[in-house]
Amino acid sequence: MNNGKVDWTGNFPAIITPFDRDGAINDAKFLELIELFVSEGAAGIIISGSNGESWALEPDERVHLVRIAAQLLKGKVPVIGGTGGIITPRVVELTKAAKDAGADGAMIMPPYYAMVNRKEVVAHYQAISDGAQLPIMLYNSPAATGVNLTADLCAELAEIDYVVAVKQSVPDFVEFANTVDAVGERIRVFTGSSGKRGLAAVMVGCVGFVSSEDPHVMGREGIDLWTLSAKGEIEAARALQARILRMKNALGPIGTAPAAMKTAMNILGRPGGYVRAPLLNLDDGEIEQVRGALEGLGLLKGTRAAAE
Repeated sequence: MNNGKVDWTGNFPAIITPFDRDGAINDAKFLELIELFVSEGAAGIIISGSNGESWALEPDERVHLVRIAAQLLKGKVPVIGGTGGIITPRVVELTKAAKDAGADGAMIMPPYYAMVNRKEVVAHYQAISDGAQLPIMLYNSPAATGVNLTADLCAELAEIDYVVAVKQSVPDFVEFANTVDAVGERIRVFTGSSGKRGLAAVMVGCVGFVSSEDPHVMGREGIDLWTLSAKGEIEAARALQARILRMKNALGPIGTAPAAMKTAMNILGRPGGYVRAPLLNLDDGEIEQVRGALEGLGLLKGTRAAAE
């Protein structure tokens, strides 16, 4: 239960991990992107989430990214590290390491692949709370984990001491609204998929976004969806939501989401970099498709387009 532990609110981009072509993490681009996001209005940073290709990162790499981000930001905005995994003691260890590296919180999905039951999910989070004593943002992405943190399960998890927030990415918007109703007075409810439903999520009471393509490709414009929605500037927010959705629809069919997103960033002169195997970087034809999509959206105007 939050009980005043955190006051997280606003747009928290789930930051990509920029890799070089050989697969090495590019620290310089990672830090450049963090500084860019903060200058564009990000209220927090999520590291090594799904958008950051967490599955491709070793535990020490996750901790390294948290450490250099915390050193850079020095408390300006919260740094939340993705520390999810299957084996509970290892998740506890990784969460403690993230805390020691300067994380303000941890975003943790339930154990994936293991087909855990409800009792086991609760025990998993309880052990992490007891062992690490770091604020936890639950991360519900049932398509990725095979486990659904429903509204009633979130209500049970919200009783755990260090569970302070939830990123609710369930596709069913009614279930999202039910989550706000069930736990919104006790923990901070963020929506995933803000590019599809950010405005609607604010209307039913979420306190922030954990965003993906929106800020990475559209910068301040993507981050501003939260600001406009939260201020009640409905017509402007509706227009921006539609524009972001057009961007997502245009890039969605091209390769995988991280690869297309990073390619778009590279073209726009933003620090995107490349993906790690098993994901594949886009080929020349796909890169041109991304360039055409950006041009069709008017996103190339006034930018220094990169050569690739």
